[in-house]
Amino acid sequence: MRCFSTGAVLILVLAPPVPAACAADALGLRAIRDQAHALDAAARTASPPAWLRLTPATAGAAAGDSLGRSALARMQEAPAAVSACTDLGQLCGTGQDAVPVTRPAAAPDVTYTVLVSRSLGADALRAIFRAATGLDVRFLFRGVAPGEPLMDMIKAIHALLDGIDPVPNVAIDPTVFRAAGATVVPLLIARGPAGELARVTGLSAPAWLREQIQAGARGDLGVRGPAVAISEADLIEELQRRAAALDLDALRAGALQRFWQRATFDALPVVTVPRERTIDPTITASADVRLPDGTTAIQAGQTVNPLDHVPFSHRLIVFDASDPRQVATAHRLGETASAQRPLYLATAFDRALGWDGLRTVEDRLDEPVYLLTSDVRTRFGLERVPALVEARGRVFVVHEVLPDDLPTGTPAPRAEEPLSVESKQ
Repeated sequence: MRCFSTGAVLILVLAPPVPAACAADALGLRAIRDQAHALDAAARTASPPAWLRLTPATAGAAAGDSLGRSALARMQEAPAAVSACTDLGQLCGTGQDAVPVTRPAAAPDVTYTVLVSRSLGADALRAIFRAATGLDVRFLFRGVAPGEPLMDMIKAIHALLDGIDPVPNVAIDPTVFRAAGATVVPLLIARGPAGELARVTGLSAPAWLREQIQAGARGDLGVRGPAVAISEADLIEELQRRAAALDLDALRAGALQRFWQRATFDALPVVTVPRERTIDPTITASADVRLPDGTTAIQAGQTVNPLDHVPFSHRLIVFDASDPRQVATAHRLGETASAQRPLYLATAFDRALGWDGLRTVEDRLDEPVYLLTSDVRTRFGLERVPALVEARGRVFVVHEVLPDDLPTGTPAPRAEEPLSVESKQ
């Protein structure tokens, strides 16, 4: 007998007695046949791979719309894990666990900050700003040049941004430079919700750094372009240095002195003929006056006299504090006030004496002295000084009083600042 084997089919040809070698070959082919049956049975009972299951594109056509929608919903709620055993066609034994391949987690929210300096040059900075047009990137300077006014730095930044639309987010913040330990720029820093993710020196556009972060890179990614030293000083340190160098006492003294050089006096001419005038404060409301709660306090067209509601408890004494005669008159008018407290308003002071002159007048009157304002002058119709304003019934009475005569030897008013002309400097 001869033995022929074609694949898994065993062909036996009858002949004289069977040799021992042919019997051994038949036993090997039988084992192959049994293994083929086992593989076929396992393939018929195994679950189909994930790539043959329902997908959003084929779900609607599988076993009707109802079944397709339910399968799609299950896939959206719990995406199937990828298994090396079932999805790659491998047959694992019943006691072997599948090894899932999980999908990569979504990238966290990332913000990008570029640290820059004017040492990069105006052209390079404009190119960096233009390249970030439309991107959510923040550009930061560390401070100003030593001795440079802050407003000059701000004007320089505005000049760099001229013509760039939309205008990028540019600011001065030395604290970020401190936290990053930055010494050269440009330095691109990416931050996530938990803090800094990665940084790169020499680049200012976030595209490259974004790709590295999505690939899992973290930390300092080195130098990827040209970088220069920061030219500006730390703004906080510079302001502290300037403050320490200030002579505050001298600045205070200078400010006080400049007040009298710049003060505007509402001067009035001197009274030559005494007279008395009345001012009626009654007003007519042109519209309803309502309280915060909506209640109408005064109706439109209604007349109101403030003296009917609020008593006027002062006597206004208006005088020129640079004229010794009027100072004496003001003192006399204040002394004659009975229950009403005098309120002294000066139309002018001696600029040369400054604060010493003010203190001298206040010591003479034993009361504080204030500058007359234009609205008070208009409200009471003041025309000449010295004058006394007091309330009488439902009207104000303005008394224009002749200045007191001074004892012999008392200095006359300063000739270089006439009392009859308004002094404004």
